[in-house]
Amino acid sequence: MLTILKFMTIAFLLYGISVLATVEDFPLKRVPQLTYLVDYEASWSPDGRQIVLISNRHGGMKVHILDARSEGSGSDMRQITSGMNEDDSPAWSPDGRQIAFVSVHGDVSDIFVMNADGSDVRQVTYGLGQNIHPMWSPDSSRILFNTTHFAGQIQKDDKTSDQKRLIGERRDDSIDLATIRLDGSDLQRITRGGGYTYASFSPDGMFILHRRQQGEVSQIFLMNAGGSSDHNLSGASSTDGWPSWSPDGKQIVFSRHVEKGFQIFVMNRDGSGVRQLTDAAGEFTNPRWSPDGKKILSGRRLGGISLAIFDAPN
Repeated sequence: MLTILKFMTIAFLLYGISVLATVEDFPLKRVPQLTYLVDYEASWSPDGRQIVLISNRHGGMKVHILDARSEGSGSDMRQITSGMNEDDSPAWSPDGRQIAFVSVHGDVSDIFVMNADGSDVRQVTYGLGQNIHPMWSPDSSRILFNTTHFAGQIQKDDKTSDQKRLIGERRDDSIDLATIRLDGSDLQRITRGGGYTYASFSPDGMFILHRRQQGEVSQIFLMNAGGSSDHNLSGASSTDGWPSWSPDGKQIVFSRHVEKGFQIFVMNRDGSGVRQLTDAAGEFTNPRWSPDGKKILSGRRLGGISLAIFDAPN
Protein backbone atom coordinates (compact mmCIF):
# COMPACT_ATOMS: atom_id res chain seq x y z
CA MET A 1 0.00 0.00 0.00
CA LEU A 2 2.84 2.37 0.88
CA THR A 3 4.50 1.67 -2.47
CA ILE A 4 1.28 2.49 -4.33
CA LEU A 5 0.83 5.74 -2.42
CA LYS A 6 4.44 6.70 -3.14
CA PHE A 7 3.94 5.99 -6.85
CA MET A 8 0.73 8.07 -6.91
CA THR A 9 2.50 10.95 -5.17
CA ILE A 10 5.34 10.94 -7.71
CA ALA A 11 2.85 10.77 -10.59
CA PHE A 12 0.90 13.71 -9.18
CA LEU A 13 4.05 15.80 -8.84
CA LEU A 14 5.12 14.99 -12.38
CA TYR A 15 1.65 15.87 -13.66
CA GLY A 16 1.88 19.28 -12.01
CA ILE A 17 5.21 20.16 -13.62
CA SER A 18 4.87 22.57 -16.55
CA VAL A 19 7.32 21.71 -19.30
CA LEU A 20 8.17 24.66 -21.51
CA ALA A 21 7.65 24.15 -25.21
CA THR A 22 10.76 24.02 -27.38
CA VAL A 23 11.36 25.96 -30.57
CA GLU A 24 10.59 22.83 -32.60
CA ASP A 25 7.08 22.64 -31.13
CA PHE A 26 5.96 25.88 -32.80
CA PRO A 27 3.72 26.92 -34.37
CA LEU A 28 1.20 25.04 -32.26
CA LYS A 29 -1.58 23.31 -34.18
CA ARG A 30 -3.65 22.81 -31.03
CA VAL A 31 -4.00 25.29 -28.19
CA PRO A 32 -5.73 24.37 -24.89
CA GLN A 33 -8.81 26.31 -23.88
CA LEU A 34 -8.83 27.91 -20.44
CA THR A 35 -12.48 29.03 -20.50
CA TYR A 36 -15.48 28.50 -22.76
CA LEU A 37 -17.85 31.43 -22.20
CA VAL A 38 -17.60 35.10 -23.15
CA ASP A 39 -14.31 35.89 -21.41
CA TYR A 40 -11.75 38.36 -22.74
CA GLU A 41 -9.22 41.17 -22.05
CA ALA A 42 -7.40 38.97 -19.52
CA SER A 43 -4.14 39.79 -17.75
CA TRP A 44 -2.04 38.28 -14.97
CA SER A 45 -1.60 39.37 -11.38
CA PRO A 46 2.05 40.30 -10.67
CA ASP A 47 2.61 37.05 -8.77
CA GLY A 48 1.07 34.99 -11.58
CA ARG A 49 -1.42 33.32 -9.25
CA GLN A 50 -4.55 35.05 -10.52
CA ILE A 51 -6.00 36.37 -13.76
CA VAL A 52 -8.20 39.43 -14.04
CA LEU A 53 -10.61 39.52 -16.98
CA ILE A 54 -13.97 40.61 -18.33
CA SER A 55 -16.72 37.99 -18.31
CA ASN A 56 -20.48 37.89 -18.84
CA ARG A 57 -21.04 34.64 -16.96
CA HIS A 58 -22.84 36.39 -14.09
CA GLY A 59 -24.76 38.86 -16.25
CA GLY A 60 -23.34 41.89 -18.06
CA MET A 61 -19.68 42.53 -18.85
CA LYS A 62 -17.98 42.75 -15.45
CA VAL A 63 -14.51 42.42 -13.98
CA HIS A 64 -13.79 38.92 -12.64
CA ILE A 65 -10.89 37.19 -10.91
CA LEU A 66 -9.83 33.66 -11.85
CA ASP A 67 -7.35 31.42 -10.05
CA ALA A 68 -4.60 30.81 -12.63
CA ARG A 69 -4.45 27.13 -11.64
CA SER A 70 -8.20 26.59 -11.88
CA GLU A 71 -9.31 23.44 -13.67
CA GLY A 72 -12.99 24.42 -13.75
CA SER A 73 -12.94 26.23 -17.13
CA GLY A 74 -13.64 29.45 -15.26
CA SER A 75 -16.72 28.21 -13.42
CA ASP A 76 -15.15 29.19 -10.10
CA MET A 77 -14.16 32.74 -11.04
CA ARG A 78 -15.59 35.53 -8.90
CA GLN A 79 -17.10 38.83 -9.98
CA ILE A 80 -15.65 41.94 -8.31
CA THR A 81 -17.53 44.79 -10.03
CA SER A 82 -21.27 45.40 -10.09
CA GLY A 83 -23.85 47.94 -11.22
CA MET A 84 -25.51 48.84 -14.51
CA ASN A 85 -22.37 49.92 -16.40
CA GLU A 86 -20.35 47.58 -18.60
CA ASP A 87 -16.66 47.19 -17.82
CA ASP A 88 -13.61 46.60 -19.99
CA SER A 89 -9.80 46.27 -20.08
CA PRO A 90 -8.81 45.46 -16.48
CA ALA A 91 -5.12 45.69 -15.59
CA TRP A 92 -3.39 44.74 -12.35
CA SER A 93 -0.97 47.24 -10.80
CA PRO A 94 2.66 46.04 -10.59
CA ASP A 95 2.54 46.22 -6.77
CA GLY A 96 -0.47 43.87 -6.82
CA ARG A 97 -2.66 46.17 -4.72
CA GLN A 98 -4.98 47.70 -7.32
CA ILE A 99 -6.78 47.07 -10.60
CA ALA A 100 -7.47 49.71 -13.23
CA PHE A 101 -10.40 49.19 -15.58
CA VAL A 102 -12.77 50.95 -17.94
CA SER A 103 -16.40 51.64 -17.04
CA VAL A 104 -18.80 52.57 -19.86
CA HIS A 105 -21.55 54.90 -18.72
CA GLY A 106 -23.85 56.94 -20.96
CA ASP A 107 -21.79 56.00 -24.05
CA VAL A 108 -18.67 57.45 -22.41
CA SER A 109 -15.69 55.31 -21.37
CA ASP A 110 -13.77 56.39 -18.27
CA ILE A 111 -10.85 54.93 -16.31
CA PHE A 112 -11.51 53.70 -12.77
CA VAL A 113 -9.26 52.19 -10.11
CA MET A 114 -10.17 49.82 -7.28
CA ASN A 115 -8.45 47.65 -4.71
CA ALA A 116 -7.58 44.16 -5.94
CA ASP A 117 -10.57 42.72 -4.05
CA GLY A 118 -13.02 45.09 -5.78
CA SER A 119 -13.38 47.53 -2.88
CA ASP A 120 -12.89 51.32 -2.86
CA VAL A 121 -13.76 52.04 -6.52
CA ARG A 122 -12.54 55.49 -7.62
CA GLN A 123 -13.01 57.33 -10.91
CA VAL A 124 -9.78 58.63 -12.45
CA THR A 125 -10.80 60.38 -15.71
CA TYR A 126 -13.56 62.99 -15.97
CA GLY A 127 -14.66 64.82 -19.12
CA LEU A 128 -11.68 63.73 -21.20
CA GLY A 129 -13.68 62.14 -24.04
CA GLN A 130 -13.38 58.39 -24.54
CA ASN A 131 -10.69 56.74 -22.38
CA ILE A 132 -9.68 53.11 -22.83
CA HIS A 133 -6.96 50.45 -22.32
CA PRO A 134 -5.40 51.53 -19.00
CA MET A 135 -1.94 50.19 -18.20
CA TRP A 136 0.30 50.96 -15.23
CA SER A 137 3.69 52.58 -14.87
CA PRO A 138 6.19 50.16 -13.30
CA ASP A 139 6.06 52.01 -9.96
CA SER A 140 2.21 51.87 -9.89
CA SER A 141 1.99 55.66 -9.56
CA ARG A 142 0.52 56.54 -12.97
CA ILE A 143 -1.84 55.09 -15.56
CA LEU A 144 -1.02 55.07 -19.27
CA PHE A 145 -4.19 55.14 -21.36
CA ASN A 146 -5.71 55.89 -24.76
CA THR A 147 -7.91 58.97 -25.06
CA THR A 148 -9.87 60.99 -27.63
CA HIS A 149 -9.58 64.05 -25.37
CA PHE A 150 -7.09 65.87 -27.57
CA ALA A 151 -9.17 65.38 -30.72
CA GLY A 152 -12.50 66.39 -29.17
CA GLN A 153 -15.06 64.11 -27.61
CA ILE A 154 -16.39 61.26 -29.73
CA GLN A 155 -19.49 59.76 -28.19
CA LYS A 156 -19.95 56.40 -29.90
CA ASP A 157 -17.97 53.83 -31.81
CA ASP A 158 -18.45 53.72 -35.58
CA LYS A 159 -18.22 50.00 -36.26
CA THR A 160 -16.92 48.63 -39.53
CA SER A 161 -17.17 45.13 -40.98
CA ASP A 162 -13.63 45.21 -42.30
CA GLN A 163 -11.96 42.40 -40.35
CA LYS A 164 -8.50 43.79 -41.01
CA ARG A 165 -9.19 46.69 -38.64
CA LEU A 166 -7.85 45.24 -35.42
CA ILE A 167 -10.24 47.05 -33.13
CA GLY A 168 -13.03 47.56 -35.64
CA GLU A 169 -13.58 51.17 -34.54
CA ARG A 170 -12.95 54.34 -36.50
CA ARG A 171 -12.55 56.01 -33.13
CA ASP A 172 -8.98 54.63 -33.05
CA ASP A 173 -7.95 57.17 -35.71
CA SER A 174 -8.51 59.94 -33.13
CA ILE A 175 -6.88 58.31 -30.11
CA ASP A 176 -3.65 59.50 -28.50
CA LEU A 177 -1.68 58.34 -25.47
CA ALA A 178 -1.53 60.09 -22.12
CA THR A 179 -0.66 59.36 -18.51
CA ILE A 180 -2.45 60.50 -15.37
CA ARG A 181 -2.08 60.14 -11.61
CA LEU A 182 -4.48 57.89 -9.72
CA ASP A 183 -6.30 60.90 -8.25
CA GLY A 184 -7.01 62.26 -11.74
CA SER A 185 -4.38 64.99 -11.59
CA ASP A 186 -1.35 65.80 -13.73
CA LEU A 187 -2.62 64.69 -17.15
CA GLN A 188 0.39 64.43 -19.48
CA ARG A 189 0.00 64.05 -23.24
CA ILE A 190 2.48 61.71 -24.92
CA THR A 191 1.49 61.49 -28.61
CA ARG A 192 -0.07 63.63 -31.32
CA GLY A 193 -1.87 62.78 -34.54
CA GLY A 194 -4.08 59.87 -33.44
CA GLY A 195 -4.00 56.15 -34.15
CA TYR A 196 -2.22 55.10 -30.93
CA THR A 197 -3.71 52.17 -28.99
CA TYR A 198 -2.83 49.12 -26.85
CA ALA A 199 0.14 50.81 -25.20
CA SER A 200 2.25 49.57 -22.28
CA PHE A 201 5.43 50.55 -20.47
CA SER A 202 8.46 48.31 -20.73
CA PRO A 203 9.30 46.55 -17.44
CA ASP A 204 12.06 49.12 -16.80
CA GLY A 205 9.74 52.04 -17.62
CA MET A 206 12.06 53.41 -20.31
CA PHE A 207 9.92 52.65 -23.37
CA ILE A 208 6.30 52.44 -24.50
CA LEU A 209 5.19 49.64 -26.79
CA HIS A 210 2.02 50.29 -28.77
CA ARG A 211 -0.07 49.52 -31.81
CA ARG A 212 -0.20 52.28 -34.44
CA GLN A 213 -3.09 52.52 -36.87
CA GLN A 214 -2.59 54.61 -39.98
CA GLY A 215 -5.55 54.22 -42.32
CA GLU A 216 -6.00 50.49 -42.91
CA VAL A 217 -2.44 49.71 -41.81
CA SER A 218 -1.93 48.46 -38.24
CA GLN A 219 1.62 47.91 -36.95
CA ILE A 220 3.64 47.54 -33.76
CA PHE A 221 5.72 50.58 -32.76
CA LEU A 222 8.13 51.39 -29.93
CA MET A 223 8.94 54.83 -28.50
CA ASN A 224 10.80 56.32 -25.58
CA ALA A 225 8.64 56.77 -22.48
CA GLY A 226 8.34 60.50 -23.21
CA GLY A 227 7.05 59.91 -26.75
CA SER A 228 10.21 60.53 -28.79
CA SER A 229 11.91 58.23 -31.31
CA ASP A 230 8.76 56.32 -32.23
CA HIS A 231 9.68 53.61 -34.74
CA ASN A 232 8.12 50.66 -36.55
CA LEU A 233 8.86 47.10 -35.38
CA SER A 234 6.47 45.33 -37.78
CA GLY A 235 8.50 45.95 -40.92
CA ALA A 236 6.41 45.28 -44.03
CA SER A 237 3.58 43.53 -42.15
CA SER A 238 0.44 45.68 -42.17
CA THR A 239 -1.92 43.78 -39.85
CA ASP A 240 -0.26 43.48 -36.44
CA GLY A 241 -1.79 44.31 -33.08
CA TRP A 242 -2.14 43.64 -29.35
CA PRO A 243 1.57 43.85 -28.45
CA SER A 244 2.76 42.85 -24.97
CA TRP A 245 6.14 42.58 -23.24
CA SER A 246 7.92 39.47 -22.01
CA PRO A 247 8.71 39.68 -18.27
CA ASP A 248 12.37 40.47 -18.94
CA GLY A 249 11.56 43.10 -21.59
CA LYS A 250 13.62 41.34 -24.24
CA GLN A 251 10.75 40.04 -26.39
CA ILE A 252 7.32 41.10 -27.60
CA VAL A 253 4.33 38.83 -28.11
CA PHE A 254 1.61 40.04 -30.48
CA SER A 255 -1.07 39.01 -32.98
CA ARG A 256 -0.65 39.04 -36.75
CA HIS A 257 -3.30 38.49 -39.40
CA VAL A 258 -2.36 35.52 -41.60
CA GLU A 259 -4.27 33.02 -43.73
CA LYS A 260 -6.06 31.54 -40.71
CA GLY A 261 -6.90 34.94 -39.23
CA PHE A 262 -5.09 36.39 -36.24
CA GLN A 263 -2.42 34.11 -34.81
CA ILE A 264 0.18 34.74 -32.13
CA PHE A 265 3.75 35.71 -32.97
CA VAL A 266 6.81 36.72 -30.99
CA MET A 267 9.77 38.94 -31.87
CA ASN A 268 12.77 40.50 -30.20
CA ARG A 269 12.31 44.01 -28.83
CA ASP A 270 14.10 45.47 -31.88
CA GLY A 271 11.69 43.73 -34.30
CA SER A 272 14.09 40.95 -35.31
CA GLY A 273 13.63 37.20 -34.90
CA VAL A 274 9.91 37.04 -35.73
CA ARG A 275 8.42 33.58 -35.04
CA GLN A 276 4.89 32.25 -35.31
CA LEU A 277 3.65 30.57 -32.11
CA THR A 278 0.14 29.43 -33.06
CA ASP A 279 -1.37 28.02 -36.23
CA ALA A 280 -4.59 26.72 -34.71
CA ALA A 281 -8.34 27.02 -35.18
CA GLY A 282 -9.83 30.35 -34.16
CA GLU A 283 -8.35 33.84 -33.98
CA PHE A 284 -6.00 34.77 -31.15
CA THR A 285 -5.87 38.27 -29.66
CA ASN A 286 -4.44 40.17 -26.71
CA PRO A 287 -1.63 37.72 -25.74
CA ARG A 288 -0.03 38.18 -22.32
CA TRP A 289 3.13 36.51 -21.01
CA SER A 290 2.92 35.14 -17.46
CA PRO A 291 5.18 36.88 -14.91
CA ASP A 292 7.40 33.80 -14.65
CA GLY A 293 7.76 33.60 -18.45
CA LYS A 294 6.34 30.06 -18.64
CA LYS A 295 2.88 30.62 -20.12
CA ILE A 296 1.12 32.79 -22.68
CA LEU A 297 -2.52 33.69 -22.09
CA SER A 298 -4.67 35.07 -24.89
CA GLY A 299 -8.17 35.70 -26.10
CA ARG A 300 -9.58 33.29 -28.67
CA ARG A 301 -12.39 33.90 -31.12
CA LEU A 302 -13.82 30.50 -31.97
CA GLY A 303 -17.59 30.74 -32.20
CA GLY A 304 -17.61 32.98 -29.13
CA ILE A 305 -14.85 34.82 -27.29
CA SER A 306 -12.98 32.88 -24.62
CA LEU A 307 -9.48 32.39 -23.23
CA ALA A 308 -6.66 30.07 -24.30
CA ILE A 309 -3.33 29.33 -22.63
CA PHE A 310 -0.19 27.51 -23.74
CA ASP A 311 3.45 26.99 -22.77
CA ALA A 312 5.73 29.82 -23.84
CA PRO A 313 8.81 29.09 -25.94
CA ASN A 314 11.95 28.52 -23.89
